[in-house]
Amino acid sequence: MRTTRRALAACFAATVMLAAVPFMATAQDISRGAVPADSVREALGAFGLTQEGVELNGRYSGGSTVVEAGDTVQGPVVAVKGNADIHGYVTGGVYALWGDVIVHPGAEVLGGANAYHGRVVIDGGNVRGPMRTWRADPIVAAPVEAVPMTTGRALQMSAGWTGMLLAIALIVLVLAAGNLEATARALEQNFGRAFFIGVMGQLGFLPLLLLTVIAAAITIVGILLIPFLLVAAPVALAGFVTLGWLALALLTGRAVLRTRREPTTRPDAVRAVVAGVVLLMLPWLIASALYSTGTLGLLARVMAVAVTWVAATAGLGATLISRAGSARAKRDAKPQPPMEGWATPTPVAGVAAARRPIPARPGAAPR
Repeated sequence: MRTTRRALAACFAATVMLAAVPFMATAQDISRGAVPADSVREALGAFGLTQEGVELNGRYSGGSTVVEAGDTVQGPVVAVKGNADIHGYVTGGVYALWGDVIVHPGAEVLGGANAYHGRVVIDGGNVRGPMRTWRADPIVAAPVEAVPMTTGRALQMSAGWTGMLLAIALIVLVLAAGNLEATARALEQNFGRAFFIGVMGQLGFLPLLLLTVIAAAITIVGILLIPFLLVAAPVALAGFVTLGWLALALLTGRAVLRTRREPTTRPDAVRAVVAGVVLLMLPWLIASALYSTGTLGLLARVMAVAVTWVAATAGLGATLISRAGSARAKRDAKPQPPMEGWATPTPVAGVAAARRPIPARPGAAPR
């Protein structure tokens, strides 16, 4: 039995070593800085050069190259996987592929200096042409893959948004409780009207902003205010939507907790708004929990988007109706008509109603 286990362990180790050989060879090539020939040809082609042309008209080196002081090179100088140290005179360009171009004191380069995956260092010399550097290496600086969304990350995001909205709700209750109450009253009185005005506000935001910018562009002062308008308008819209959404959360919490419409104590309002925020965010929490369930998760997300849009739209309409809570909402109570003349209420338990006295005619006998 032990012999069998040892044999299996040896086979497993041999398999792992054989599988690791290609990766070890690749790692050694990278450590030695090996550059595929295809990459060299592509890099030269990017500069409009070929190895044969450079060897014929200039200087081509498979490693570092040096142009000594007093030397003159007619044509380009190319160093592949090495540095190009220039001390003399080069009539063409200097190119370093996977290396640096270093122009030392007294050197003169007429055609420019270019470094592919390297640097151009001017160490006292002179480069009359353009200087360009390509540093992006597709092997070293590979694009970062997006982290796939999982159920855990979706739950974290939903919980984070819920916590942030709860914090905003508490701040609004402390700083603008009256505005929140007025917006909630406007939303409670006519939800349909608030929803309709919210839709109109969403559709008319961009045209209204465009007209405002055009009107501001007529004057010099208005032109200076255009950047402020472009920033302030979206911020104001986000604030209106948030205030209206929190007002709906307040109404929802009161309905669930069965508290009065306008609680006299702040703890009641805090409990109501916390409960409302959690209930309005509950569809997102459910959708996050069902994220990996395929069609069911997709339907849950669609439902969450629909609930959030309806709440935000109606809240925006209520905010516009109440002018962000600065205007008092109209009460539902209607004024009672005044009582006519001297008539008294109809008797309930046998008490006769008083009759209105009629004045006597002149000359009539009294009754």
